[in-house]
Amino acid sequence: MTPGASSPINDLLTAGQAAFPTATHFGIKDLRTGVLIGSDQAATLNALNGNGFLQRTTLNHDYIDGRDFGLNIGGRWDVDTGRFKNSLTVGVMYYNVKREQDQSATASVVNDVKTNSDIYDVVALNAANAVVGTLSDNGLVSYGDWGAGIRIRKDSAVSLYANDELSFGDLHIDGGIRWENDDATAIDGNAAMVNQQVQPGVVGVVRTVGSTFDGTYTTLNRTHAKAAYTVGANYLITPRFALYARYAKGFQTNTTDPITTIELYEAGVRYNYGRLFSGSATVFRTNFKNQNYNFADPTNPTVQSNINADLTTKGIELDASIRPVAWFSLDLQGVLQEPKLVNLQIDGADQAGFTGNRPERTPAKLFTITPTFKLPHGLGEVYGRYKYIGRIFADAGNGVALPSYGVTSAGITFNLTERLQATFNADNIFNVIGLTEGNPRQGQTQAVTDGYFYARGIVGTTYGGTITMKF
Repeated sequence: MTPGASSPINDLLTAGQAAFPTATHFGIKDLRTGVLIGSDQAATLNALNGNGFLQRTTLNHDYIDGRDFGLNIGGRWDVDTGRFKNSLTVGVMYYNVKREQDQSATASVVNDVKTNSDIYDVVALNAANAVVGTLSDNGLVSYGDWGAGIRIRKDSAVSLYANDELSFGDLHIDGGIRWENDDATAIDGNAAMVNQQVQPGVVGVVRTVGSTFDGTYTTLNRTHAKAAYTVGANYLITPRFALYARYAKGFQTNTTDPITTIELYEAGVRYNYGRLFSGSATVFRTNFKNQNYNFADPTNPTVQSNINADLTTKGIELDASIRPVAWFSLDLQGVLQEPKLVNLQIDGADQAGFTGNRPERTPAKLFTITPTFKLPHGLGEVYGRYKYIGRIFADAGNGVALPSYGVTSAGITFNLTERLQATFNADNIFNVIGLTEGNPRQGQTQAVTDGYFYARGIVGTTYGGTITMKF
């Protein structure tokens, strides 16, 4: 409520200064209780709801209508001579996908930070903290925040594919190839050149409804054609020990956006010791070329900026299952990896200082431990789970690191009859706070401001259950 660049509603306050020149400062009015608090009442503001937080919240509605049609026709030819086995599959796939989205008329409101939060009007006050004018419209401080908000995406794709699996004794080799042709169309609603005026009688200093759809569209059509393929092999050295390796090159068409090319290299070992132990260790490297997505420009939320970058990741994946007795098992899975950004561009312009950074929301370490106890006489099982997610970054600039966290869960399954099963589970038993991403409105070079930072948290302690009946 203090005018200046640090206020997220500075544009509103600037208009309020012009509209109400007799005002000495600004304040908030609780629309539920009618309580007024001026910006000069620092102690009262700091005590608001025990946390002193107000926020500008986006009131977003996102209507999506989707239609998908898929057809897959193929045939398989098998040969088995005992020592030699081969299975060849060939086919054709057709997909037709359409998505219509309406995210127009998105507005924002001022509210406090609590469960069932209150909404506040921003008001202009005189020296006696009496209201001389209202800046907002029942808490609304803007309209049309995210542009026209109308878009349609269409894809019509034809794929030809062939897969082959063959075995020579203990050597197994498989490979496949798929060629796809995608005819993609992007239709985006255009924004009106002049913002419409708000209806007469609407209070506040915001006099236009912001960016709106003008009824016309811009259409972009592109055709993508590309082949994906893979080849892999595994060799059984002993009945308990095997080696394997794979290379794969794939892609994601992304409608009319640039194709994302994906490469995977992996090699590893597998070992099995009967019921007691089985496990694998895999080293891998993945390359993503032209990873592409949009984000809101932090200086103007109605503008969508585009980020395009290459991503590389190398690491090791471990997987093990230990069963010392028939009624108990311990499963372990974990990944240690080193993801990096390369050749990052924003809106087509190269960005210095990003190369070598870790991609946002990508941990370098994660693992899961799951002990399971089988109940006697086939009554069911009880399990626990601990999942650890390592530290991640909120932005591609690696300006804000979000801490690691571990979540503990447990559950039980009862086989009540041969056809009736009941399960109960508790997730995040210790109500751990885990942050999965930062503030999407702050861009790719995020920072902590005045000691605070917005982030998206995981769900707290939850309980659930199911009953399944087989017919």
